Amino acid sequence: MGGVILTDEGYRYRLPRLKGEGVDVCPGTPLALVGLWVTALRYRFNRNPAEPLPWVWDPDLRPSDIEDGQPVPEGEPRKLLIEAAFNVEKSTRNYRPAIYVDRGPVTADKVVLDNLAGHKAQTSFNAYFCQANIPITFYCESENAAESCLIADTAWFFVLATRDIFRKDFGLYDIREPAMSETRPLDEDKQVWQTTVSFTVTLETRWSTVPVAPLLRDLVVKIGLTGDPNLYYHQVVLRDSGDGDTSVE
Repeated sequence: MGGVILTDEGYRYRLPRLKGEGVDVCPGTPLALVGLWVTALRYRFNRNPAEPLPWVWDPDLRPSDIEDGQPVPEGEPRKLLIEAAFNVEKSTRNYRPAIYVDRGPVTADKVVLDNLAGHKAQTSFNAYFCQANIPITFYCESENAAESCLIADTAWFFVLATRDIFRKDFGLYDIREPAMSETRPLDEDKQVWQTTVSFTVTLETRWSTVPVAPLLRDLVVKIGLTGDPNLYYHQVVLRDSGDGDTSVE
């Protein structure tokens, strides 16, 4: 079967990407969702004279920057770092305040028996369908507990109030109501406080398979030429174990 990931027409060009994001990150995948929420938060915390916030996202900030944004000139908002968590090692997260966006374990719900949505007997073409659940978490960090809580409160309400808009415009099946955690110090750094905002996004996922007969025949021939399939399997396992010993007892 082929391994090419495609997105339904109509949604293919809607999901935004992070700057410099690899072309292998396909719209509608968990990494693309992280990119969507990073972009959304940067928009929410962008400088807007009509709705000023105490924080403003600064595209020039880097996680490794030592400067913590203090002191702030009177009347100016603090600079806020917003990044994808998978793109930044914890050891280099020096700048605060910051929001890091990450995803949790992805699960799939079976909607129909065997996820089978359709079948063509003439070609053995099978179409499948399920719903993928992707937990998203915002880690709102600051050296001040109150500020961490306030940043998280702004992000929490932003998700709550715009869920229907994001669902409609980006082809998302559902966005659950977000939950905001208590504010607590990080174990690895007692000088940093963290509040999380978490929610689950559900996507409709479709895929199809067609048996590739030549590939199966090649596998049968290759294993048959070894003379002893069981010995061949044993050698493959030993070789792939990384010890470099392919001998058989």
